[in-house]
Amino acid sequence: MIEILLKIKNSINKFTGFTGDNNNSFRNPIFILLCIFLLLTLLAAYSNHFQNGFHFDDSHTIEENKAITEVNATAFFKDATTFSTLPSNRSYRPYTTLENAIDYKLGGGLDPLAFHIHIFVFFILTCAALCLFVKKLLDRLEFSQYNQFWGLLIAAVFGLLCANAETVNYIIQRSEIVAGFYVLLGFVAFLSGGKWRKWHLYLIFPFIGFFSKEMALVFSPLLFLYFLIFEEDVDLLRFYRATEFKKCIRSFVKVFPSFILTVAFLVFYFSMLPDTFAPGGVDRYNYLITQPLVMCHYILTYFIPYNLSADTDWVAFESIMDYRAILGIVGIGVLIFLALKTSKKRETKLFSFGLLWFFISLLPSSSVLPFAEVLNDHRSFIPYMGLTIAFVFGFKYFLETYFPKILTSKKGMSIISLFIIFFLFANAYGVHQRNKVWKDEISLWKDVTIKSPKNGRGHMNYGLALMAQGDYSNAEISFNNALEYVPYYSSIYTNMGILKNAIGDKESADKYFQKSLSLNDANHKTKYFYGRYLFQNNKLEEAIDQFKEVNQSVPNYLDTNDYIFKSYHKLKDWESMRSFSNEVLENQPKDDIAKKYLDIALNKKSVLTVLEEEVSDSPSPEKYLNLSLQYFNEGNYEDCIRVAGKAVELNPEYADAYNNIGIGHFYLLNYDQAIEAYQKALELNPSYQLAKNNLANAEDKKKDLANATSSLSDKEASAYFINLSLEFYKKEKYQSCIAAARKSNAIIPNAIAYNNICSSFNQLKEYQKAIAACNEALKLDAGSKLAKGNLNYAEQQARNF
Repeated sequence: MIEILLKIKNSINKFTGFTGDNNNSFRNPIFILLCIFLLLTLLAAYSNHFQNGFHFDDSHTIEENKAITEVNATAFFKDATTFSTLPSNRSYRPYTTLENAIDYKLGGGLDPLAFHIHIFVFFILTCAALCLFVKKLLDRLEFSQYNQFWGLLIAAVFGLLCANAETVNYIIQRSEIVAGFYVLLGFVAFLSGGKWRKWHLYLIFPFIGFFSKEMALVFSPLLFLYFLIFEEDVDLLRFYRATEFKKCIRSFVKVFPSFILTVAFLVFYFSMLPDTFAPGGVDRYNYLITQPLVMCHYILTYFIPYNLSADTDWVAFESIMDYRAILGIVGIGVLIFLALKTSKKRETKLFSFGLLWFFISLLPSSSVLPFAEVLNDHRSFIPYMGLTIAFVFGFKYFLETYFPKILTSKKGMSIISLFIIFFLFANAYGVHQRNKVWKDEISLWKDVTIKSPKNGRGHMNYGLALMAQGDYSNAEISFNNALEYVPYYSSIYTNMGILKNAIGDKESADKYFQKSLSLNDANHKTKYFYGRYLFQNNKLEEAIDQFKEVNQSVPNYLDTNDYIFKSYHKLKDWESMRSFSNEVLENQPKDDIAKKYLDIALNKKSVLTVLEEEVSDSPSPEKYLNLSLQYFNEGNYEDCIRVAGKAVELNPEYADAYNNIGIGHFYLLNYDQAIEAYQKALELNPSYQLAKNNLANAEDKKKDLANATSSLSDKEASAYFINLSLEFYKKEKYQSCIAAARKSNAIIPNAIAYNNICSSFNQLKEYQKAIAACNEALKLDAGSKLAKGNLNYAEQQARNF
C-alpha cells in the first residue's frame, strides 16, 4: 500500500514540479489532494443531516424566540434576554443570537437547512483552523518536514469523530463550534508571531469567541499551558521546586494580558446576565464528585461511541464513597499524573499538552459550577481538540518506543495506514448513522428512551413527539413512564392536560393543568398552555388572565398576544381590545396583529365578519377551515359544512376539512354523512386521532338512536324527536333542535315540531325562515297560540330588520 502511495506521490510531483525542498508546505499537491478527499469525506458523512430539525433547547432559543425574527445586532449585544424565552436560560451569547437571526432571515423563517449550512461551514473552518494551529505548533518545535500532514491528520480525526456529531446536529450548540474556532484562531495568530504577538493582537479572536459562548474563556489557561510546556520547559510534576516555580511565574507574566482580558470579560459577562438566569444544577459538591467519571465517559466515547445520548439519565453522585465516584477520581488522577509526568520530555510534550488541554477546557462545565445535566456530549467539543492531539502524538510515541520496527518496515506502515483509514471511516459511518437519530423528534427521543431509560424528560419528549403525530395512546404511556422517574416535573402534567383535552376528557385535562400549576417548577409555558386550554374551551376571561401572566415573565411569547386579542374579540370587549392594541403598539409600532385588532375594535367587527373578509381577500383551505370552525362555534352547523366543503374544493386531501364536515353533520343528526366524512379524513390521515374519536362517537350515537327508535311506532318515533329537539333548544343548540324537529316531521308532520323550528330560527335571527315554519305549524293547528305568538314575533323582527 505504501509503495502505491509513493508511486502516486512521485507521479504528482513530476507533473506539478513540486520538490522535496518545500515539503513542509500547504502547496504540496499530495496535501491538497488529501484535503480535498477529507472535505469530500466530511460532506459524505454529514450529507444526511442538513434537513434535520430543531431539538431540545432550540425551542426556546430559536423556534419560540421572536427576537431572532429581525437582525438587530445592537439589541442582541445590549440585552441578554434576546437569547432565550426561558428566563432561567438567558445567558449572554449575542454572537450566537446574531447567527440565528441571520439564518432565520436567509432561510425565510425556521428552515433548518439555512442553519445547518451555516454551522457546517463553520465546522469545516474549525477543522481547517485546527490543522493550521497544529502545523504552526509543530513548526516552532521543528517537529518534522511534513508538519502540514500531521495537522491534517489531527483535523481528520477530529472532524470525523462520531462523538462530535451531536454538536454539529444540535443547532443551538453551534456556539461550541464558533467558540472553538476563535480559540484556535487566537493560537494561530499568536504562533504567527510578529505584530500579532508583540502587540497582543491575537487576543482579538478569543475576545470575539467570548460573545459566542463562555467556553472561549479557556483560551487564557490554554495559552498559559503552552508557555509552561513549550517556552519555559517546566517540569509540571515538580512545579513547586524553586527553578520550576520561577518558570511558572515567567509564564504567568507572559499570559497576563490574556488573563486580564478574560477576567474583564467575566466581570462584564456577569453584569449582563439577567437576575433570572440560573444554571439549574444540583448541589455543587455532588456535581463535582460526579465529574471525574463524566470525564472518563468522554474519553471512552471518543474511542468507542457506544452509548451516545442526546439527554442522558446520569444523575449526580450523593457520596464520594460511591464506587463510581472513586473509579472516576482514580482514573482521572492517573491520567493527570501521566500528563504532568510527560510534560518535561521532548518526545512526549505534545501528548502532555493535548491531554491537559482536554482537562482544562472541560473545567467550565465539569467543575464546581453545577449544570442541570451532569454531562452533555457537546461539552467535549473543544476538549476533544486536545484529546486528539494527545491521541495521535501519544500513539506515535508509543509505537516509536515499544514497536520501533513497525515504523521502519513497509508492512508495519501499511498496517498503521490501514488502522488510520479504518478509524476514520468507522467514525464517518458512525456520524452518518448518528445524523439519522437527529432527523426528527420521534427518532431523537426514541433513541434517548433506549439509551437513557431512566430519563423522565426523555420519555416526556418522546410522548410529545408521539402526540404531535396524533398517537395519543402511546403518548400517554410515555408520559406515565416519565412520571415514574420525575413525579414532580410540571411539564409532564401540562402535556397530560393537553393530551386529555385533545381526546375530549376535559375533567382530567383541568386536573392535570391544576397539578402542573401547583408545582414549584411551573413557568410561563405551563401558564401559556393552560391559557390555551381555557381559550379552546371558551373560558375566555380566565384565559386572558393566564396569558397576561405569561406576558409579565416573557413579553410577546409565541402567540400569547394573539390569543388575548382573540379572547377580547370573542367577548366583543371592544374597549379592552382597543386598549391592549395601543399597549402593544407602544412597544412594537410595527406589530401587524395589533394594528389589525385595533381596526377591528374601532369598527366593532364580529369574528365571522373578519374571517369572511380574510377569505374573500385571499381564499385558502386554511382560511376556509378557520371560518368553518367559527361557524361551528356559533352553532351554525350548516355553514360549517358548506365552508369546509370549499376548503376541500381547494385541497381535496385536506383531512381536517373532512373532519369539520363530519362534525357539522353529527350535530345535525346526520350520522351516516358524519361517518362517511370521518372515514374520508382517516383515509387521508390514518393517524388522525381526533377523527378516530369522532368516528367512534358518531357510530355509537347512530347505534343508540337506532336502539331508541327501532321498536317505536311512527307516532312514538315522531314524539321522540320532538322531545329531542326540545332538549337541544334548552341547551341553545338551535340547529340541532331544527334537525331533530325535521326528523319528527319526516315521520309525521306536526305543529309542535314546526313551532320548535320557528322558535330556533327566531333565536338564530333568521326571521323569514321562522315565519315559513310558523305558517306550516298553523296549517296543521290553526289554533296554536304558541305558533301565533312566535309568528307575530318573527314578523315584527323582520320589519325592524
